[in-house]
Amino acid sequence: MTVNGEDSPNKYPLPPLLTVGAIIACWLLDRYLPLGWEAQDVTRFMRGTGVLLIVCAIALDVWAFITFRRFNANIMPHRPATKLLMSGPYAHSRNPIYLANVALVTGLGFALGSRWFLLGAAVLFVLLQELAIKREERHMEAKFGDGWRDYTKSVRRWI
Repeated sequence: MTVNGEDSPNKYPLPPLLTVGAIIACWLLDRYLPLGWEAQDVTRFMRGTGVLLIVCAIALDVWAFITFRRFNANIMPHRPATKLLMSGPYAHSRNPIYLANVALVTGLGFALGSRWFLLGAAVLFVLLQELAIKREERHMEAKFGDGWRDYTKSVRRWI
C-alpha cells in the first residue's frame, strides 16, 4: 500500500478502529445478550484488578505517545514509519500500544464483570496480531532492515 508515495503497512488506521470496535461490540453484547457474572460474584478484588489494568493500559499508551512525540516519529498505523523506536516502552515490547489496547479491554471485562469483554480481548489480540502487527513488521523490516532484525532479537513482540 502506498501513502504519499511511500509504503505503509495499512490503508486505514486499523488498530484503533479494531479496539474501539471491540469495546462497542462487547458493550452491545453485554447489554443485549448478557454473559457476565452475577452481581454478587463480581468481587471488589475483581473490580480492583480491572481498574488497575485500565490505569496501567492508559499509562502505557501515554508513555508510548510521549516516546513518539519525543522522537518526532509517526504514530499513525496507516502511514509509513519514520523512525525505529527502541527506547521507552519500546525497550520492553515491540507493540506497547497494542498491548495496552488488549489490557484495556481485559480490564473492562473485570471491572464491569463481563465475560464478553474478556472474550473480546482475546479476539482483539488475534486480530491485532494478524491484521496489524504482521503487516507492520513486514513494513518495518523493509524500511529498517538489519536494525529492525536486531531489534526483534532483543525485544519480544508483546511482552
